[in-house]
Order: sequence, then structure tokens, then C-alpha cells
Amino acid sequence: MSNRQKKSQHGHAMTEFVIVIPVLILLIFGTLQIGLIYSAKVTLNYATFQSARLGATNNATYSALRRGLIRGLAPLYTESRDLDGIKFDIAKGIDSNATRRDAKSEVDGYTRIIRVSPTADAFSNYSFNVNAEGSVEIPNDNLMFRPSNDDFDGANLQDANLLKIRIQYCYKLMVPIVNKIIASLSQLNDDSNIEALNNFDNVADPRFADQNRGIVNETGSRSPLLASYDDLCGGRDGANDRSAGSTGFMLFSEAIVRMQSPAYEDDSGEEFGELMCNGTHMSCP
Repeated sequence: MSNRQKKSQHGHAMTEFVIVIPVLILLIFGTLQIGLIYSAKVTLNYATFQSARLGATNNATYSALRRGLIRGLAPLYTESRDLDGIKFDIAKGIDSNATRRDAKSEVDGYTRIIRVSPTADAFSNYSFNVNAEGSVEIPNDNLMFRPSNDDFDGANLQDANLLKIRIQYCYKLMVPIVNKIIASLSQLNDDSNIEALNNFDNVADPRFADQNRGIVNETGSRSPLLASYDDLCGGRDGANDRSAGSTGFMLFSEAIVRMQSPAYEDDSGEEFGELMCNGTHMSCP
């Protein structure tokens, strides 16, 4: 084989390498990022159930739902292996010198809780039932013996004592290169439906339609239930804007449990009471 032929083969090999290596890098990085997204989704499912369980025993208030969500997401943002260490990580939150994320700042900055049930109509039906804290509550006692025909909007008291929540979470993508590609796909899904959203009239909200399916039928109105990509990934309370940097990915989960305490229309918590049903941290159709 002549030297010219050898050089030609070397040139072809180099060309093939230059073409293949970027694709291979994207494949490896993409697989890693999808694995992290899957882990976050599984953790969010668990956190949503924890949030619903804590809410069921604490009057379905934002304070309780938030606390359960933080506890459930904590395993995703802690390096501790013991319960005391995890408890410390949850209580600490993020500070100005923090180099890693924590469950508390993630929940406060990048999640929205939608309390699908009980609805606002359910509370209005019991507007006369005010507790010592001045909040309307839905009775939770003797449900087995209460009449099942005492209904409102097709639901009775037993139905109103089902706590159903949906959680939206803007998860930060961390793997270089592919993070912006995947985040852009999530953002594109929202941007492509802006025109349809403007023409919205008592039909399913087109934003993240798989997450919003059935909500309009349950509420009968266009409440700002679900956050758009920019709304949620933009961050709150000083959190970084993940939408501007195209590093956020929308996840959602839902859970339903039976109330073990009367559901309150308002939250008496001093620190987070004003966030109850404020439409930003929590929506209450």
C-alpha cells in the first residue's frame, strides 16, 4: 500500500471520528440527564404523596402541604445518611454561601400546589361552619352516617373529604449541552400554545394539557391553576431564573387521600398563611 493510500485512509478515519464523536457525546450525556429526570420524577411522586398525607391530618393547609413536600423531596437534595442529618438539611435551607440546592428552597422557589379537591364550591356550601380560628371548615366527623344526598355540584360531603392535589415542579437540568436542548423542548411546549391559550373559553387549558386534563370539568372556570413554564421556572423569592437560562424541566405529580381532619379554607400559620390559595404558591379551584 502506497503512502498516498495510507494518508487517504487516515483522513477518512479522522473525518468519521469528527462526525461520530459529537453524536456519541450527546447520546451519553442525554442518557445521563434522562436518568436524573427519572430519579427526580420518582422522588416527586413520593413527595406528593407525603404532602397529601400530611395535609390530610393538618386541615389541608398550605403550611402542611408545603412541609410534606419538603420532607418528600429531601432525599434528592441531601448528602446525609442518617435521620438527624436529613432533618438538619431540611431545617437549614439555602444560604448566601450555599453551593448546592436543598429541598426547602426548591419547594419555595419552583413548585406550585393545586388543591383540586375540596373545591371552593365545597367550602362555600359550608360557609356557615366557621371554626374558632375564623376559617370555614368542611366537617370530617361521622362521615359514614351523614346523608349521601347532601350534594353540591355533583359531589357530596364524603367526596368533599377527599384531598386531591397536583404538584408542578421546575426541575433543574444539570448535564452540560443536553440540558439546554431538553429544557428548550419543555419550554417550546408552552410557547407553542400561547395563541390557543388566548382563545381559551371553557375548554382544557392547552398549557401542559396532560397535566391539566379534567381540571376545567371539575372547576367549570378558567382559574389560573397551572403555572406556565416561564411562571414556574422563573423562580420566586429570589430564586434563580431557570427559564432564561433554559435549564428548567417541568415535572408534575398528583395524589389523592381521605381527609383525617376538617379541611380549612384559610391557613392560620403565621409564616405561610398568606400563601394559602394565593395563585402563585398554591391554587385552589
